[in-house]
Amino acid sequence: MSRFTLPFLALAGVLAFAPDPAAAQLTPEAVAEHFEWREIGPANPSGRIIDVVAVEDSPHIIYLGTASGGVWRTVNAGITWEPIFDDQPTASIGDIGLAPSDPDILYVGTGEANNRNSSPWGAGVFKSTDGGDSWSFVGLKETRHISRVIVHPTDPDIVYIGAMGHLWGTNEERGVFKTTDGGESWEKVLYFDEKTGVTDLAMDPVDPEIIYAVAHERTRDKFDAGDPVDQWGPLAGIYRSRDGGGEWTKLENGLPTVEMGRTGIDVSRSDPGVLYALVSTEPPADDAGDPTPLDPNRDGIFKSTDWGESWVKVNDWNNRPSYYSQIRVDPNDSDVFWAFASPMAYSDDGGRTVIFGPPVQGNTHIDYHAGWIDPANSDHVLVGGDGGLNVTWDRGQNWEVVQQIGLAQAYAISVDMRKPYYVVVGLQDNGMWVGASRARMTRGVTNNDWFALSNADGFQSQVDPTDFNTVYAETQSGNIYRQDLRTGQNERIRPQPPEAGEGEEQERYRFDWNTPFILSPHNPETLYLGGNKVFKSVDRGDNWTEISDDLTALPEERASAIVSIDESELEPGLLWAGTNDGNIWVRRSEGAPWEQVNPRMTGAPEAYWVKRVEASHHEPGRAYVVLDGHRHDDYEPYIYRTDDFGATWTNITADLPEGSLYVVVEDAFNPDLLFVGSEVGLQYSIDGGADWAPFMTGLPTVPVHDLVIHPRDQDLVAGTHGRGAWVAGDITALQQMTPEVMASSVHLFDVRPEVQWLTTYEFSWTTDKRFYKDNPPTGSTISYHVGSALSAPVTIEVLDLEGRVLRTLTDEAETGLNRVFWDHRETPPEPQAGGQGGGFRRGPRVGPLVEPGEYLVRLTVGSEVRTTRAVVEEDVPGYMGR
Repeated sequence: MSRFTLPFLALAGVLAFAPDPAAAQLTPEAVAEHFEWREIGPANPSGRIIDVVAVEDSPHIIYLGTASGGVWRTVNAGITWEPIFDDQPTASIGDIGLAPSDPDILYVGTGEANNRNSSPWGAGVFKSTDGGDSWSFVGLKETRHISRVIVHPTDPDIVYIGAMGHLWGTNEERGVFKTTDGGESWEKVLYFDEKTGVTDLAMDPVDPEIIYAVAHERTRDKFDAGDPVDQWGPLAGIYRSRDGGGEWTKLENGLPTVEMGRTGIDVSRSDPGVLYALVSTEPPADDAGDPTPLDPNRDGIFKSTDWGESWVKVNDWNNRPSYYSQIRVDPNDSDVFWAFASPMAYSDDGGRTVIFGPPVQGNTHIDYHAGWIDPANSDHVLVGGDGGLNVTWDRGQNWEVVQQIGLAQAYAISVDMRKPYYVVVGLQDNGMWVGASRARMTRGVTNNDWFALSNADGFQSQVDPTDFNTVYAETQSGNIYRQDLRTGQNERIRPQPPEAGEGEEQERYRFDWNTPFILSPHNPETLYLGGNKVFKSVDRGDNWTEISDDLTALPEERASAIVSIDESELEPGLLWAGTNDGNIWVRRSEGAPWEQVNPRMTGAPEAYWVKRVEASHHEPGRAYVVLDGHRHDDYEPYIYRTDDFGATWTNITADLPEGSLYVVVEDAFNPDLLFVGSEVGLQYSIDGGADWAPFMTGLPTVPVHDLVIHPRDQDLVAGTHGRGAWVAGDITALQQMTPEVMASSVHLFDVRPEVQWLTTYEFSWTTDKRFYKDNPPTGSTISYHVGSALSAPVTIEVLDLEGRVLRTLTDEAETGLNRVFWDHRETPPEPQAGGQGGGFRRGPRVGPLVEPGEYLVRLTVGSEVRTTRAVVEEDVPGYMGR
C-alpha cells in the first residue's frame, strides 16, 4: 500500500458498485485514446536535418529529412511546414529521393547514416505517389541506415539505394540496391562484406547508366565515446558502374593508396565529367606535426575531370569526415561547390581555395549535413544541419534561420513547481532550454516562451522544488552546473578527484557523455551524481563525497560509467545505480554496502546499457530496470522489475513492440500504472507490466528519451529526441483506474484542481512564419466510467455548495472511459430579443465565469448518481513569470 494519496482524494465521493464482467474486457488502447498529446517546443534551436531537397520546377515545394523527427514539407517556400511521416514506423530519415520525371513520387530511405553516438535507426524504404500525403513500405528493413536515394531521371520505377547497414553490428543488407519495378523487388547490385556499406551515391546527369558509389567500413563503439572505432577498411573507396549497376570498377588513379574512410561525392551537372570527392583517410601511426600540403594519402578534396578515371587532390580541407562528408557542386558552374561539415565551406575556383566558417555560413548554427542548390538560381541555397534549416538568396552573404519547426532532440527533461510549471529540456548540440507548459497569450506557446541556459549538448537537469530559480543542469561528460535564473550566475560544480600525494598516480574520474544526477526527494540541497563512482553533495554541489567504489564492469574503458541513478522516496539513502557496461547496484541505506544485483537477473542479456533504474514510489524493495541493447545490435525492448531489492527479478517486457527502451516511470499514486518511452514512441500498462498498449494519441512516432509525471498537476511530460517536449494533460483518471473501477457499472473520477487562467490577447501584426502551439483550454476535465451494460442518457451537473445548479452538460457516453470538459462558466443566457421585426440580436452566448472556489459535480447515468467535487483556483499575479 502506498503512503501517497491524491491531494484532492478526500473531496471525492468514491463508491463501490457491483462488477460488470463485460466491462472488464475494455481495452487499454481504447482508454488511451482519451488522452491527447500537445506539443510545446522549443523550435528556437530546431534539430538535426540530414537531407533537404526541393522540386526543381517548383522550388517553393521543399522536403526535409530529419535525423529523428520525420519528413517535413512546405508548399509555400517555407512560410508554413507540415510533418508528413508521423504515422510511419520510424522517425529517422536517411535520404529523400524525388523522381525528376514526376515530383509527386518520392522514395524515403530511413535510418540516419551519420555515425554519431545518438544516431537512431530506420525501418527500410518507403514510397509516396501523392507528394507525401500517403506512404507505403517497399522493403529493405534490415539496411537500418540508408545514406542515399537516387531516382532515375525519366523512369520513376528505377531507384538506387545506398545502404550503410547496421551501425553497431555486422549484417549483409549493405551496399547498393536497385529496383526496376518501383520497389516491388530489389536486387543487391554491389556488395562488399558484412562490415562495409555505401555512404554515398551519385548519378551522371546525362547518362543515368553511369553510377558512382562510395564504400565505407565503420562500426561504432558501444560506449558514447568519440567517433566510430573502426572507420577505415581495405574495400573502402570510390566505385563506378557504366551499365546501371551491373558491373563495377574501383577508381584508384590519383586517390589515396592507404585505407579510406567516409567519403562524399558529387557530379557536375553542367560538365558531367567533373566530379568532386571529400575524402578521408586513416592517419599514419607515427602522425606528428603538419602533413605535407596536398599529400594524396591524407584527408582532403579530390577532383576528377574525366568521369573518375583519374583524380587530383586540390585542397587539404576536410573537417571531421566520419560525421559529415557532404559536398554539392553548383548545377550551373563546375568550378563552384559547397561542402558541409562543422564549418560550412565554399569554393568558386575548383577547390584551389576554400572559404569556410563565418565568411560563408554567417551566424548560423554550426554542424551542417545537407545542401540543395537551386538550378535556376545558384544564389539560392538550402542548408540543413544540427541547428535546423538555413536559407540564403545571395550565396551565403545573408542567411535566414528557420525557427518554426519543432525538431528539438531532447536527451532529458525536468519540471519545476511554479504555476504553470516550466519544462527544462537538454538538447543534442543545442544546450539547455527552459519553457512554459502553457502561455499567458491566447495564441499559445511560442518561441518567446522559451529561453536558453547554455549551449553545446544539454543533458540532465533538476529544478529545486522549493525555488524554481535554482536549476541544475549538465553538458557533456559530467560538466554539471548550478544556475540562478534571477542573476544568471552559473556555478560549475563537477566533482574533482583529490590531489595525488607524492609518488602517487593522479586519480581520474570517468563520466558518461550523458551523466546522471538527481536531487534527493528528501532534501533538495542533497545531490547524487554518477561517474565511475557515486558522488554525494549535501550543500548543493559545492562539495562532493565518494560514497561508492568504482561500480563499472570495465574500469579499463575510458567511457565506462554510471548512466542511471535513483533514490527511493520511501527510505532516505536507498539508492540504485546502473552502468553503461551492464552492472546494477543497490545500497539499502546510508552507509550500507553496495550490492551488485545484475547477476541475479536470470535470462537477461549481459553487458547491456542500464538505460534507466526507477525506484518504486510504493514499495522500498521494488525497482524497475530498462536495458538498452541497440549498441549490441539488438533492437528488442527489455524491462525488469524486482520486489526484493534485486534478489529476484521478473521480466515484464511482455508484448512491447520492437524498439529499444530508454525510460520507465511508475506512477506515484497507482502502482500498476507504468509508462515506457522507446525508439518508436510511448507505451503504458495499467496492470503492472503484464500487458502494454500504445499511449500515442496526437504523438508522432518518435524516440521518447525521457518522461516525467508532474508531481502536483499529474500531467505526463515527454522529452522526445526529434520533436521536443510534449504534454499529455491530466492523467488523474488513469491514476485511479483500478480493475474494480473498470468492472463497475458507473464511476466518477476525482476532478483535478484547476487554475482559472486569465489569458491576454496580444494585438500585433504577426507573420504566418512562426512557431506557436495552442494552450490547453481553461477549465476542468470531468472523467467518468460507464460499464457496457448501461446505455442510459448521461448528465453532468455543476453545483455550488448550497446545491444550486450552475451548469448542465450532456454527453453521449461510450462504454468505458468518458471525458467531458467544463469551461468554468455558468449556463449561457438565452438569446436576447431585439432589432427590427422582433428578431434576435446576435452576440456571444457564454455564461459568466464562476468565482474561484469549491463546487460539486454530479453525474447521472439513468438511475445511477455519483458525486465528487471540483476546485477552481484563482490565477494570482506572478504565476507565469520567470
